Formats: sequence, structure tokens, C-alpha cells
Amino acid sequence: MMPTTVSLACSCGEVKGSLKVEASHYFHVSCLCCDCQSFATNLGQAGTILDEHGGTELFQTYPQYLTITEGKEQITCMQLSEKGLFRWHTRCCNTPIGNTMTSANVPFVGIPVTFMKFASEEEKQEALGPVIMKAFGKYAIGDMPADTHPRFPLSFLPKIAHFMMRGFLTKKHSPSPFFLDGQPVVKSNGES
Repeated sequence: MMPTTVSLACSCGEVKGSLKVEASHYFHVSCLCCDCQSFATNLGQAGTILDEHGGTELFQTYPQYLTITEGKEQITCMQLSEKGLFRWHTRCCNTPIGNTMTSANVPFVGIPVTFMKFASEEEKQEALGPVIMKAFGKYAIGDMPADTHPRFPLSFLPKIAHFMMRGFLTKKHSPSPFFLDGQPVVKSNGES
């Protein structure tokens, strides 16, 4: 399967970019955790980002595959706790861009699918494939969906470990739109 390029844009169009979708180098998931829900609420975007159960559709891949081509000066970041993920979003319209660990050396970014631009649901499915895992269903709004794991499925850990090891060995953490010379491009604004 040939790599696919997906267009990225925030809701107001100030921030644009592209994402390389490389076969077997990603996970298409839904996260219902309370932090993802809090992030959407803090941005004032809960109605846009979250599904009816409070899930955020995420595309987890390597930072090297994500490029911001316009509006880099609009990128900012928050942490929901002192040791929490860096949650990157735009200043202009509070569109979420991606979640990373706090270290520039970790080859991981979770990109909300709402930052991606598709002409149709079919185009999205063709580019990203189906959601393969729904986690942290214990935080679901209303009843937990039947296809959702209450926490994080342990059966998924070997896949994550293999993904991370391959990323470390092939240095897929860099370049990253979020880190420059090992430092975040902006400081986290902390809890908001």
C-alpha cells in the first residue's frame, strides 16, 4: 500500500499542514478518557471534537509524518496536570492539533481526526481505515458502548511497544512541528 497524504487545517484556516499516512505506522483509535474530554471542554470545542459518548477520534503516528506548512506562530500548548501530555492546539480558533509526550525524543503523536480534511466519510475510511480500538469507556458519557474497553486493553500493549521501538530505532521523533532542538516550540500554559 502506497503512503497517503492527508490535508490538515484548523477550523478558521490559519493553520494548515499535511500528514503522511504510512501503512502499519499508525493506530486509528477512540479515547474516552476524562483528560481528552477535559481538553475538548477547555478549548470550548466539546461539541466539535467529542462523539456522543465523549470519545475523541485519534490517529496515533510518528511526529516525523506531521508537517505544519502555514500558521506555525498560532501553535500553542496546554497540560492538564503537571506531568500530563502536551496537548497542542491553535491560538486562533482553539482547534486541537496533537498530543505528545513532554520529551522531544518520544516518537509519538496523537492527532485528532477533526484536524484532518476529507471530502467524505468514505475518503476518511480509505485513508485511515476503521477505528481499531476504543479505550477508557468507564469515562463514557451515558452508557459505555459495547465495543469499548473500560480502561486500556492489555492486549494492545505489545502493538504499542513494537510501534515505539521501531520509532526509536528509526528516529521518527524528528523533525516535529512541536519541538525544536529538543525543546517545545512554546511553553505549556499549564492548567486552564
